[in-house]
Amino acid sequence: MHGPVTRVAPRPRPLHALAAAAAVLLMTLVIMSATAPRSSADAADASRGPSLAAQVERGEAVYAFHCTTCHGATGRGFEEARSVFPADHYHCIRCHAPSNPPVMTQRQIDQTQSVFSLGDPPPVNDPHSLARFGTAAGLHGYVRATMPRWNPGWLDDDDDYLDVTVFVLHLAGMLPEHDEALSVADLAHLALRPVRSD
Repeated sequence: MHGPVTRVAPRPRPLHALAAAAAVLLMTLVIMSATAPRSSADAADASRGPSLAAQVERGEAVYAFHCTTCHGATGRGFEEARSVFPADHYHCIRCHAPSNPPVMTQRQIDQTQSVFSLGDPPPVNDPHSLARFGTAAGLHGYVRATMPRWNPGWLDDDDDYLDVTVFVLHLAGMLPEHDEALSVADLAHLALRPVRSD
């Protein structure tokens, strides 16, 4: 007869041991970097918040998704936007009849087979056009209350309205010359005056 069988635990494979060691090392590095003291330059960057360039980039993404269809990819207005439409949509009359109200209920859409009034999307890269808002806060308030045309106030995040306003100011060459991102409060102090070309 054979004696009792003794089970021996299998030895870990070398790859498993290396992976476990790498995971422990990675966790150690993460903990060390999270608890390491910051340099004064790092602390200054953190207190300043995001850069104006990053804010313009975020606004460009919002603009590309929500605004180009009416205002054009470079902000030159409806003529630019319409130039990329298919030929059978170039006039935009059926869905965007001028007699439609700016916002329509689903019932109105179903009854009239129309969507909303497109209005006359102006260029947004023109400082003279934007000057009528007086300040960047006036522009932001208008954009927040009326855009996108088919569903004003629809953007999920109020920051999207701020970022797209900053991007429009960028298109028009009306941003201040500094690196710090703008807040909503900053917009009230930014007068929209077109630069004279002498």
